[in-house]
Amino acid sequence: MPEFYKTSANSTDTDKIEGFSAIEIIQLVLYFAIIVVGLVGNSMIVVTLLGRQTRRVGEYLILNLAVTDFATCAISIPFDLAERLSGGFPFGSILCYMVYPFQTVLMAVSVITLLSMSLERHRVVMTPLRPRVLPRTAKLAITVSWIVPSLVIIPYALVLRVEGKQCTEKWPEDWYVKVFTLTNFAMFYVVPLAVIASSYIRAGCKIRKELDRLEHVVDGHRSQVQYTKKRTLQKMRITKVFIVAVGAFLICMLPTHAAWIWHDYGQGWKNKYFKDVLIFSNILMYANSASNPFIFGSLRNFSLSSIFGCCRKRSAEDSSNGCVYVLRVGSSHFHVGREMAVKANSQAAALLGKTTARRVKSASV
Repeated sequence: MPEFYKTSANSTDTDKIEGFSAIEIIQLVLYFAIIVVGLVGNSMIVVTLLGRQTRRVGEYLILNLAVTDFATCAISIPFDLAERLSGGFPFGSILCYMVYPFQTVLMAVSVITLLSMSLERHRVVMTPLRPRVLPRTAKLAITVSWIVPSLVIIPYALVLRVEGKQCTEKWPEDWYVKVFTLTNFAMFYVVPLAVIASSYIRAGCKIRKELDRLEHVVDGHRSQVQYTKKRTLQKMRITKVFIVAVGAFLICMLPTHAAWIWHDYGQGWKNKYFKDVLIFSNILMYANSASNPFIFGSLRNFSLSSIFGCCRKRSAEDSSNGCVYVLRVGSSHFHVGREMAVKANSQAAALLGKTTARRVKSASV
């Protein structure tokens, strides 16, 4: 955000090493590291999913999140890095209206995508026998995730102005910026994460109850019970992956929101440490874009050759798919026919009913 660069222009030159202080060197190293890791990891996800002829709902959402994270690493961070090195906003008035709003939109798209993922996972766990959500519904959710933040951020774009070397905000009154900051915090952090937490808690409790029920099933058809238990454990593992992703987002985004609330409501801009607090909170926010590929997938044979050549031939079968990046979620490892799953669930429920009836009968004798 532009207020940081107002204070950075007045920074002293003490304790500098060849034009940069030790803390600035750390900041630059972290920026470059996040850019490299984020671009490589997210590009692998994008290439892998775009290479598939058919994609399920969860894969569409993961693809949207990967594109958002890739744009963050390719656009948002380099712009911030250029400003950090130049000590101002060197891109002109037109980009002043676009850069900061676009950075905010990327953050909002990420949280809305995570919200859509939680609702889809909640639906799969709570009502597994309902018809599947069609891919066009996922495409609609992705479209909404981009349109809504773009509309909300319009007032912010209209108050940006270039003054000297800085791109600054010019709100009509002080309370406008306070309302905007609080609205942004509520719409793109508090409310979505509250819904996400509720969805995953309910889904987790449902899965735990299913596992407890299957533990007490005793019958000759143990293969069906084991199959159903395996499916339930897979649901638990996938749900845990999404929970980790949401937890990482919550931890990485909170410092940035807190910094701007401190800036607007607590006069944090007067504090001499606000500049460093904001920079490191932004670094943590950007680190989330680099961490998501490791949360949603696993890198195999990760080396310099796999970085510069994402795809390599490992066998005649793999040469058609090629990519060394394999998704944990939505991959063939977790794909089981829906008809088999429904059949297994029905048989497991019947076995449970028979076992319960036998216990009641033996108790009455």
